[in-house]
Formats: sequence, C-alpha cells, structure tokens
Amino acid sequence: MLRTTLLATAATLTLTASQLAAQQLAEGFHATTTPLPAGTNNVLTTATGRLYFDGFDLMHAVNGSTSQSLLTFASYTFGSFTTAIGATKVLFGESSNGGIWSVPLNGLAPQLIATVPFNYDAVMLDDDRALVSAKTGGFASPDNDVMFVDLITGQTQLLAQFPGASGPLTVDNTGNVYYATSPATFPAPTGTVTVLRLTSTDIDNAIATSTVLGIANAQIVIAGLDAAGDLAFDDDGDLFFVDWLNNRIGEINDADGNTATLAPTLIDYAGSGLYGSVLQFARTTAGPQVFEPFQPVAGALMVHETDYVTISQIRTVMARSPELTSSAANPIAAGGFSLATSNGPANGIGLLAFAMTASSGPLSIQVPGFEQPLLLDSALSTSPVLVPLTFDATGTATLAVQNPGFAPVLAATAQTVCFSLSGALGTSPALLMQIGQ
Repeated sequence: MLRTTLLATAATLTLTASQLAAQQLAEGFHATTTPLPAGTNNVLTTATGRLYFDGFDLMHAVNGSTSQSLLTFASYTFGSFTTAIGATKVLFGESSNGGIWSVPLNGLAPQLIATVPFNYDAVMLDDDRALVSAKTGGFASPDNDVMFVDLITGQTQLLAQFPGASGPLTVDNTGNVYYATSPATFPAPTGTVTVLRLTSTDIDNAIATSTVLGIANAQIVIAGLDAAGDLAFDDDGDLFFVDWLNNRIGEINDADGNTATLAPTLIDYAGSGLYGSVLQFARTTAGPQVFEPFQPVAGALMVHETDYVTISQIRTVMARSPELTSSAANPIAAGGFSLATSNGPANGIGLLAFAMTASSGPLSIQVPGFEQPLLLDSALSTSPVLVPLTFDATGTATLAVQNPGFAPVLAATAQTVCFSLSGALGTSPALLMQIGQ
C-alpha cells in the first residue's frame, strides 16, 4: 500500500527539472574542498594520505605529517596518471618519456616497470596486471592503443585498438573494463564520444592468445557524449565522467548493466573559472545506502579541480539526506508543536509518515521508476499515517502538529519521504518521539 501511495505522490510532480534554478552542485549532495599546491595534478587519495604531482616530484602528503617525495624527475615532466596498486604502492605514468613506474608508499625506491610512449590513463586488472591507454604510434596515428602491462615482468602487449585520440579507462566491480572513445579532431565534434565495455573474459582470453581487440569486440554502454576525459564508477554501477567540452561532471546511470541512461549533471562548472580533471570514488560506510541524492552518506566522489594556473583542489562530494526535527523535546507535552524537514528538494513534494511504535531500523526498498532506494524504517512498513508535504525553494517543509496528550507516554516514529523535480527519491533518518501529556 505504501509503495502505491509513493508512486501516486510522485506522479503529481508536473513541474519539469528545467524550472529549477541553476546550481553548481546537484541538489541532494554536499561538498567540501581541500586545497593542494598550485600547479599540481595526477591526484590520488589513499588510506595513508594524498598523492599529487608537480611536474618534478610525486609527493605523498602523509596523514598527520608532512609531505615527502616518492619519485623525482630531473626536468619538467608531464604526468599522466596515478593509480593504486593495492594498499602499499601506486602505478604512476608520465608521457614525456613514456615511463610506467611502480612507486611504494613507504618511501622505498620506485621501479621503472615499462615504457609505453604517450601513455594517458591506466586501470588495474589486479595487483600484478594493468591496462594502459596510450597513443603509442604518436599523435599522427589514426588509432589509440590499450596496452597490457605485466607489473612483475615488465612485459607489454597490445590488447586493443580504438580509432581516435587517447581515451580514459576504468573497471567495474566484476572486472569488466570501460573505455571512452575520443575523436582524433580537435575541438571534438559534439555527440561523437562512446563508452565501450570489454568483458573480463574477453580481456583474459586476449591476453592469453595475443589477440588484439577492437570496437567489434566491445559492448556499447552509451553513445552520443560530447567528451569524457576521465571515468569513475560509484558503488551501485553508475559511471561518472569529466565532460571537459561542456565543463561539467556527468553521470551515466546503471552503466554496468544493459540499460544505461544519461543522468542529470552532478557538477556544472560554467562561469566558475574551474575545471574538473581527475575522478576517484571511495566507499566510506557499509550498509544499504548508495551514492545517490537525498540518501545517507555511503561513499564520496573526489574531483580534482583546477584553473590550470594557481588553483588546485579536491572537491569531495557526498550525499545529503533530508533532516527531520521536532520543535519540542522528548517527552513532547500536550499542545502544539511542529516537525520541520530541511535539506529536501527545492519545490519538491513529500510524505511525512507516522507510526505509533518505536523505530526499529531501516528497510531498503526498491521503488519502480526510481534510481534511489527507499530507506524506510521498518516501524513504518505496514500501515503508517501519511501526510502530504510541499517543500519551498530552500528545500524546507514544516508541518504543525497538535498533541492531545497521552498517559502513559507513547513511543512514535516519524520519517520524511521526498521527491525532487528531477525524479530523485530520498528519506530522512527516522525520528523517535515520546508523546506525553
């Protein structure tokens, strides 16, 4: 019954997302920024600290300590990527000399693993094997190569070729590898970028048989993007990409499945003077929640931002769920009080659910038509009282409540369910109330 009510409530949203005021960060999220030294790039966050490259040194800003150089070059060098090798090393690539380096985080000597000319991006298949996207034939070559690199032996092998300039790589939770094509012409024509999937089985077979894969061997995830400079998966199969042509961070819903769709923009940098460059996702908590708007914090998307002159920083983006609060402290005395929901969707609608029983923990319910799970407290899963809400432009909704008085004190649970104009579903944490006299 509740699921039917939720769908009916969502159907009353007749306004379109285009009526929302422009925002740099999509609603339902919040972000913090961490400054880095000017001119740094190839940023990677690890459990022990943050790595960045300044053209001469790959620095490790150790948590609670000072920065130290892990790898030094005698002359200015163009860095390509920094990728984790397990928890103790990183794989660093630079395109000036084509070096692929294994760099320990404990300060031991780095090792030059292989040389892959004009390397651009890399992804780990496991701790001993990597794929590197590189224009090994030079910029005049019609194709970009995806090279297999054995980190133990230093062996390199051509694994795949795709037409155009160098494209980024990433991997999903099952080991499938994703590649975003890049047109050979600059500026790139709009709508010409395609995200491709190479299955882990095809990759392993190609490595074993020295087969070179191509577009015919790949699955099309989504086509028609304008640009994709870097890729990163979140915790529920959505793929984020750097759209450098339109200066924004885009999202592809369910990119690890067969029904990928383009989601609303996550970050729009238009007019900010900043540009997104490198993406990294980290799961921060366990539980049913995922990286979606108006949800509890589950993971963080880290975006390296720069103006390519003086500003270099990390923007850490996390979900932000609505917050339900009472104007009266427990036990709530007889008379009037109010329940206010903040951090909700601007001009959205919602339901305030009540049950005369104590909170007993959330249930994760997938409601048809919504990307986000409904994290409903189990106390509200049978026959709750549902009161419609309307959020204002600040994402706030307030409900006046009259307590007639109860003796003995009654335990009750309240929770807000919200619907945004862009089609997102969210819930507040359950609010435990003690209703007295």
